[in-house]
Amino acid sequence: MTTNLNNSRRGLRHAAVTFITLTALSGAIAVTAGLRHDGAWAAVELAACGVSALALYRVSKLLDADADRAVLTGLASGPAPVGELAGDLGLRVAVVRLSLTRLLNSGQVLQDEHGGFRLLDR
Repeated sequence: MTTNLNNSRRGLRHAAVTFITLTALSGAIAVTAGLRHDGAWAAVELAACGVSALALYRVSKLLDADADRAVLTGLASGPAPVGELAGDLGLRVAVVRLSLTRLLNSGQVLQDEHGGFRLLDR
């Protein structure tokens, strides 16, 4: 089975939307159950809310790691500005900016004097 970057990101985005929905829904049901003094049902829904929130966090971290890998791969061919890099990778500019911020903070990339980004020479 072959997967490409867009398919894996699309699946992760769908999972994120699903977990957002589950978190909101289980939280709303927990509040309603609490207002109706049904403690057992509220506890079950709060547990479901917590589990879906943790799953959402994990999916978010996977999306971040996926974007970071894509940006590092894109920069392996040479320095590039944000817009060009986003276009080459098929990612949104905001996703690439966030990824570059993480990579700058971790010391994996450098920003040159012309506003482009490149991999750190090791």
